[in-house]
Amino acid sequence: MRAAELNYAVDQVPAPDSVTPATEESDADHLMLAKSYFDIKEYDRAAHYLQNCTSAKAYFLHMYSRYLAGPDNSADSSYLKVIRQELYKKYKVNELDGYALYLYGIVLRKLELLRDAVDVFVEALCKEPMLWSAWLELALLVTDKEMLQSLPVPEHWVKHFFIAHTYCEMQLNEEALEMYMDLKNHGFSKSTYVMAQIALAYHGLPDMDNAVLSFTELQKVDPYRLDNMDTYSNLLYIKELRMELAHLAHNCCDIDKYRVETCCVVGNYYSLRGQHEKAGLYFQRALRLNPHYLSAWTLLGHEYMELKNTSAAIQAYRHAIGVNQRDYRAWYGLGQTYEILKMPLYCLYYYRRAQALRFCNSI
Repeated sequence: MRAAELNYAVDQVPAPDSVTPATEESDADHLMLAKSYFDIKEYDRAAHYLQNCTSAKAYFLHMYSRYLAGPDNSADSSYLKVIRQELYKKYKVNELDGYALYLYGIVLRKLELLRDAVDVFVEALCKEPMLWSAWLELALLVTDKEMLQSLPVPEHWVKHFFIAHTYCEMQLNEEALEMYMDLKNHGFSKSTYVMAQIALAYHGLPDMDNAVLSFTELQKVDPYRLDNMDTYSNLLYIKELRMELAHLAHNCCDIDKYRVETCCVVGNYYSLRGQHEKAGLYFQRALRLNPHYLSAWTLLGHEYMELKNTSAAIQAYRHAIGVNQRDYRAWYGLGQTYEILKMPLYCLYYYRRAQALRFCNSI
């Protein structure tokens, strides 16, 4: 960061009779400084140093920094409306590149303008088909298989990964597993991402034995991977494999004890040992690191249920649904809490929501 600040501060001596156009090259010093602030999450400073830049990359980073600098409060949408208005001015004259369109789509989704968001994400992908973040955002907005098949997204090889991922999101795990196996057999056999997705698909079926075997194989290939290890710990918890879960928790702490996944793994370990208060503390720690981490909210709700704190459990499950309405476990958890509270109408409603998301008998 200090080097970027010094680089920015150095007086620029233009060559005689030179004219510097407003391009990414002319914005390079501003971009370098702003990126250094962005990396340490000083988003307001990053946005400030890019406000007079005109290149597409600088404009995206400026607007994205302003978006991230906004309040983390879904009830306060005023700053999102301001950003939307500014992006729309460029959108209507076709001046947004794929990355800026991606940001525009996020803002529209946050403002619950979902149809517009779908169209904008599709436009972003037509310009930048390798922008995986836009594919993931689009997956959240797909409501059914028919909509998925009708989306006018580019015919790019990344589309196969998107469809498989969306099948997982919609709990169509058999279709997802078939696609991931096909990808594995067509050049991606060494992809740890594909291996992890296969394990997740088995977990969703549910085929616990094959899921555990898949995660075990994944760990052999990439022993320092923390992504998806919280899901692996859920499997070990369900199968009551205490020694394996203890080893996983110890290994994750050695790699990075401040990762969200590590906190969830350790929380599951303490939960299996019956230390529910301590488990809850680790899930709360995970949420301090990432307040939007779905798995931590759901697991925290389970711990509150074990502690017979139904009001706190309800709040945790509702937070989980706020992050992702497709989380059938959170809907099922709400059904359980209202069953305990002897409120059958609420209980049936939430159980039906869970059933609609999950067609297999085992929850």
